[in-house]
Amino acid sequence: MKRILLILAAFVLILALSACTRPQIDLPNRDVPVTQEAAQRFEEKIAQLKQAPGGDIKITFTESEITSYINIKLAENNLPVQRPTIWFSSGKIYIKGRFETSGIPLKGDAVLVLMLSVQDGKLNLKVEKAVVGRVPVPQSVLDELTSLANERLTTITGPLPVKELQILEGEAILILSR
Repeated sequence: MKRILLILAAFVLILALSACTRPQIDLPNRDVPVTQEAAQRFEEKIAQLKQAPGGDIKITFTESEITSYINIKLAENNLPVQRPTIWFSSGKIYIKGRFETSGIPLKGDAVLVLMLSVQDGKLNLKVEKAVVGRVPVPQSVLDELTSLANERLTTITGPLPVKELQILEGEAILILSR
């Protein structure tokens, strides 16, 4: 009986310690409204980029615009991320959403912290941290996500050189050359 109590006590201690050391990512403390109008504004800004005359093009995206656009696009597809919210804060991009899939037994709130910069006229993304549920994502997976995201960014921005990027509180400003 003592042995069972000792094992049970050790198990409870391990659970308590793991709960105390769970990965914590502090997110910005503000609501990001999701609206059809904000998603439409995002689409209009992208269309303006494609039709803009030569010279520098400055475009500002708000948290609401990009969050709304992504939520609408995700609703059209069967992807494992639901209800994402995107914040711009202190030079970083924070993303939180619900991750659920039947293919992998990993479920829970997913949080990503991204650094976005400009290198050699291109956007360069680095996945700094990621947590799904209470499980931190291993560095090797973060490196692979970073690589895939940068390939996608190159496809999206195409031949337009990026001159400048600013990630401020609640908005991101991008200056491209045409």
